Amino acid sequence: MRRPLQARVRFLWTLATWALIALAQPGVLRPDGFGHLAFFAVGPWALAARRPGKRAFLAEWAAHSLGFAAVFWWMVAFFPLLLLPMAVIPALYPALGGLALRRAPAWPLALLAPAAWMLAEVVRWTLPAPLSFGWFRLGFLMHDTEWLVGSAAWFGTWGLTWGMAALGGLAGDVALALVRPAGTPSGLVKAFGFGLTPLAVLAFLSSRPGGPTVSGPDVLVVQSGIEQEIKAARRDPLLDLFVPQVTRTLEALIETRVPGEAGGPDVIMWGETFLPGKLHEPDVLQDFRAGVRPTELSGRAAVSELELVQQHQLAEDLVSALLGTGPGELLTAPVWRQLFQREPAAEWADRVARGEPLLPPGTSFLSGVESWASVPMDGGQVLRSVNGVKLWTPDGRSTPIASKVHLVPGGESPDALRGIPFVLEAVRKVAKAVPDFVAGEEPGVLLIPGADGRVHRAGIAVCFDNAFDDPFTTPLRRGPVDLFVVVSNEAWYKSSPEMDHMLAFSRIAAAASRRSIVRATNSGISALIGPDGRVLQEVRGSDGRRKMVAGALRVRVPVPDRRAGAGGVGEATFFARTEPVQPWAWGGGAALILLFALVRRRFGHSGPGQPSPGFDFEG
Repeated sequence: MRRPLQARVRFLWTLATWALIALAQPGVLRPDGFGHLAFFAVGPWALAARRPGKRAFLAEWAAHSLGFAAVFWWMVAFFPLLLLPMAVIPALYPALGGLALRRAPAWPLALLAPAAWMLAEVVRWTLPAPLSFGWFRLGFLMHDTEWLVGSAAWFGTWGLTWGMAALGGLAGDVALALVRPAGTPSGLVKAFGFGLTPLAVLAFLSSRPGGPTVSGPDVLVVQSGIEQEIKAARRDPLLDLFVPQVTRTLEALIETRVPGEAGGPDVIMWGETFLPGKLHEPDVLQDFRAGVRPTELSGRAAVSELELVQQHQLAEDLVSALLGTGPGELLTAPVWRQLFQREPAAEWADRVARGEPLLPPGTSFLSGVESWASVPMDGGQVLRSVNGVKLWTPDGRSTPIASKVHLVPGGESPDALRGIPFVLEAVRKVAKAVPDFVAGEEPGVLLIPGADGRVHRAGIAVCFDNAFDDPFTTPLRRGPVDLFVVVSNEAWYKSSPEMDHMLAFSRIAAAASRRSIVRATNSGISALIGPDGRVLQEVRGSDGRRKMVAGALRVRVPVPDRRAGAGGVGEATFFARTEPVQPWAWGGGAALILLFALVRRRFGHSGPGQPSPGFDFEG
């Protein structure tokens, strides 16, 4: 019979798991993290969880809550009160996993621990807010482990999580065998099999090479380095955002110009919601004239038709100025000169007033934008905001907006809080409005024309999308994708590890999709990530910093070679094809293992020779 464990000891051992995970995070001890610190992290929790004791569930829940608080600590820079629900609610699920371990027979922890951890992770990941908050998965800590991360092309982050949790469970089995060597040798052999086989399979899959690549679009990313307080204030978006960003773009074009080059890059990329103004499609204006309005909680219910039209025209006129595709309807030459005839914009503003383009011939422009959308809600139509990305070709034609599909719960969308009206009212009083964004139905793909005549298909992910799988897998299932672009604004969190987390997510996504990813951010971390998940280039300041700095990055993006005989490398990876069912498969498999173990114990059958679980933590 297993000896009971005191609640305080259980709490400390569970906390040890999270201490290893917290220290392994990117941005804590080093920018890319120390993922190997988390190889055995699950072990202390598994050892404690299998022992009975009073207040066992509460002790583990409390420790898991502190662990999630450490992982989500970057949130305090934005909204400290959110840290409590972000930690306490997700912590419920691994605490329930511990409950399953206590009920299970004495089977190897190398099998039971990954099953309990994986089931908790899948449940936490798939439940919507406010029932949970995804973000963290154990496997993402392997983003910088080159001999493992390539396996994401088959099993994504899920496979990496299982491999790490199995190794942690094996560490627990070895500890039990060393302290209480009363079990059968075959039990330890089976533990090593369950613990090392997943890692060996992942390492083998990771070693399989990807297909050949060729040079793709010539991309110039311009990172503003602007502080979020300035961007959010919107006192004068033209002078606070547009003028310095255009100046920085023109400087970057000079600094990165290739000797003898006649034109410029294929596309210039700006960050999330960086273009001043607010766009809308023609049907939005028609609905507005028919009486459709924003919601009262949004604080924009009093928007006028004139404001709607002028905000759209402002954005279009600014792009026309960059591309030189014609005089603006709102920003005519006299108005332009009046607004912009001051340093540092005087020189280029005069060029715009004369009708000259600012960008080189043949260069497209891509930027994060805001737009209005007319959507159904509560039995009627309302106007809500869209956070997306738009591309303008050199001749001024524009693509449809590629919309963000995963909105930040409570930060961008009120939908998760509609059942808690007093919280919505509190948000409205503090922020003077409630965020009214609406998510896109599916990720978008934008076509980037190249100077060589090729057209490159770029899948688009916007900020929080970057933490999920489907913005990268869905476009691949629909058709060919050459590269992905992540347009993001992480300046909310200043120089916290959140920026390093986001880069790590992008690296996993690149390895899982076998596609390069260009990150175009407002203040960091902008980078080019190769199809193998390695960071090829990134924006850094003169002092080496990559967060909250201004800079630019001009790169040739590697894309799949689609020529005949290139091996079909333009096709989707196994993970991309199976991603919708993988969480169910991993979670279902984990649930079946635990259920089978519980049934076996219920009917008195012993497990497969596990050493006696008599490890005395209290010594």
